Amino acid sequence: MLVVLCDGTVVCGCADPYGERPLGNLGDQDILDIWNSDRVQSIRSGLNRGYSDFCLNCGLKRLLSPGEPIPHRPVVQRVLPRIFFEPTVLCNISCYKSVCGRESGIVKTRRTPMFALDDYKSLIDRSGPDLIRLDLFNYGDPFVHPDAVAMIEYIKMKFPQVYVYTSTNGLLLTPDKILRLVACGLDEITFSVDGTDQESYSRYRRGGNYDRVYRIMGNFVEIRDNSGSDIPVINWRYILFRWNDSRRRMNAARKAATAIGVDRLTWEITDHPADAASRRYQPGTRSWKRICQEIWDTSQIGNAIRGKRYRARIRVRERCIRSAAGQPAGIRVTVRNTGGALWHPATRHGRRFVRLGAQLHDTTGRMLERDYARASLDRPLPGGAETDLVLELPGTIRSGDYRLKLDMVCEGIDWFESAGSPVLWRDFKVGDQPD
Repeated sequence: MLVVLCDGTVVCGCADPYGERPLGNLGDQDILDIWNSDRVQSIRSGLNRGYSDFCLNCGLKRLLSPGEPIPHRPVVQRVLPRIFFEPTVLCNISCYKSVCGRESGIVKTRRTPMFALDDYKSLIDRSGPDLIRLDLFNYGDPFVHPDAVAMIEYIKMKFPQVYVYTSTNGLLLTPDKILRLVACGLDEITFSVDGTDQESYSRYRRGGNYDRVYRIMGNFVEIRDNSGSDIPVINWRYILFRWNDSRRRMNAARKAATAIGVDRLTWEITDHPADAASRRYQPGTRSWKRICQEIWDTSQIGNAIRGKRYRARIRVRERCIRSAAGQPAGIRVTVRNTGGALWHPATRHGRRFVRLGAQLHDTTGRMLERDYARASLDRPLPGGAETDLVLELPGTIRSGDYRLKLDMVCEGIDWFESAGSPVLWRDFKVGDQPD
């Protein structure tokens, strides 16, 4: 992906808040020229070797495990699939010791604090035909920009297939803006709310009003539901600090989220500010393991709201699945919704519907084909309900011994396994094609 800052500077990730590692600027270059510039290609080549000097100061590097191969991706990539777009660096509140707080001086690192609407339209016109996802936020709050809603309306009007996601503190969303966001087809929105009362919330979100944002989240759910739409998906993201990470406060958040009907509540783990970060829930601790499937970065569908989780029980009578090479095979599978989230068999926007999936592995567990087979639901499946499906296995592999991994998948988003749902393994023997 590329990240476009509000002054047109293009950087490669969100870990560059001050634009210190620019790849180019939209005032001088086309977005697609930057995407495949010599500089970007040299970064990709370096990463394919294991390290790029360009990434020296980036906090998103990951150490490889011993023996883990270096991931390789194409050096030349014609299509730009995803853009993070920063409408403005300005914010209506100032979070405690945040890199984008007023005290940090981040505004001075941008030549202009707001991206012009006409320039945004040109960017979307150029990148939109091949774009898969637009994340309309970065530093600052997007809805400080007077044209933020119009920006979302524009891309959904011109390129409705693009998945549009935004994140906000929520305080500037009026009923009129919410109506427009629902009507235009915004796909997903996250509210950053780190507490369940003014005292715990405002220790980080300085200048924020908990009662107001809680009411706005509830209004958003109500307006969306009254419209008959199932989007946008409405997330409540809660950063865990040392003052809001007790079980009592986290359970209060679960109850509050359930009461207003948001779709998802997740926790976010942070290590900054150092004097505020939760020590109880640092990665690897026993407490972290207890909630790891409810953490924002762990899964795209993980959820701290118990009645809205994506979990399943999958049953197949045969211990070993058999077929002949070149011949398709059908297996009968019983699936039960054990998580509570309603499983949609289809959606008008083509994402977030649920199907049964089969991944093909060799006998050592190495994945050979992630999307080997799918089976569709014949009806919506609420929590506690089950249904029988026939999974058609294509006859596209050679004879031999394999393994099938069965899991439900929220299409376009994530597999249920990432949210803690158990999968089902079955041996899969493919014999020679009969004469």
